[in-house]
Amino acid sequence: MCSLGYQAPATLAELAGCLARADAGTRILGGGTDLVIQMRDKGITEGTLLDLTRVAGLDQITLDGEVIRIGANVTYAELGEHPLITSLAPCLGEMADQVGSLQIRNIARLPGNIANASPAGDSIATLIALDASVELLNGRGEISTRKVEAVVTGIGRTTLGRDEAIVAVLLPLPAPATRSAYGKIGMGARSQVVIANVSLTLVAACDDRGLITRAQVVLGSAAPLAFHARQAEALLTGRRPSPELARELAGTLRSEVEASIKGVEIFMHKLNDVQGLALDLFSRLFGDLI
Repeated sequence: MCSLGYQAPATLAELAGCLARADAGTRILGGGTDLVIQMRDKGITEGTLLDLTRVAGLDQITLDGEVIRIGANVTYAELGEHPLITSLAPCLGEMADQVGSLQIRNIARLPGNIANASPAGDSIATLIALDASVELLNGRGEISTRKVEAVVTGIGRTTLGRDEAIVAVLLPLPAPATRSAYGKIGMGARSQVVIANVSLTLVAACDDRGLITRAQVVLGSAAPLAFHARQAEALLTGRRPSPELARELAGTLRSEVEASIKGVEIFMHKLNDVQGLALDLFSRLFGDLI
C-alpha cells in the first residue's frame, strides 16, 4: 500500500516550514522526471513529496545587477528560448535545447539535474563553466549560496542538507565579448533523447585584437564529476584562434579525457568523441576570427 504524503507550499515561508519538518523520507518534487523513475525502480511507497512547483516567484529569469537569476521552476524549454540566456549565456540555452525530449524539456528543471548529481547530467558541466551558484533556502528560512561544483561531490552525492532546497540558479553576468557554446555526443545511434557519452562547454572572452583573454573549458560524462580541462584552458589563453589552435585543442582534450578514463576499454570511444566536439565548438565560437 502506498502511503506517500504530499505538501505543496505556495510561498517561500511555507516552503521553509516544510523543510524544517523534512526527514529521510522527504523527496523534493520539481519536474519529477528523475523522481518518478527512482520511485518505480526503488519501490518507494512511503515518505513525503514536497512539491516546489506552486511556490510563487520561482518561475522567472531576471537580471539582478550583475547576476542572472533563474528560478527553480523555470523549465528547460523556457530556458532554451529566453532572450537573457540566448544573448548572454548561449551555451546554457544550447544545453537546454538538447535535454531529453520536448516533453521532458517542458517539465524538467535545473535544480533536479543538480540534486541528482549524475555524471551524465547535461547542465552540471555547463553551469560550472559559467561559474554558477545555487541559491538555497533552509528550514530556518535562511538564504545562502553555494557554487555548483561545491554542491555536486560524486555520483549521486551532494552537499545539500535534508532541510535545504534549491530555489534559484545564479549566473554571474558574463564579461563583454564573451562567447560560449555547448555540445554533446550521446550514447547509441539516436541524435536526440540521448544520455551524454561526453559533453563539452567552452566559454571564452576575446579582446579587440582577437586574442582569447579567458577560457573556461569543462567536460561532462568523462569522469565521475564534471571537471575543468585545465590544460585546454591554458592552451587557449593568450592565443589567437586559428585552424592550428583548433587541432591543438582537440589533441589536448583527448589527452585530458584519456587521463580521466584511465585506460578503461569501454570508455575509449570518448577519445574520438571529444576531439570531434572540440573541432565543432571551436568552429562555432571562433569561425569569424579565423
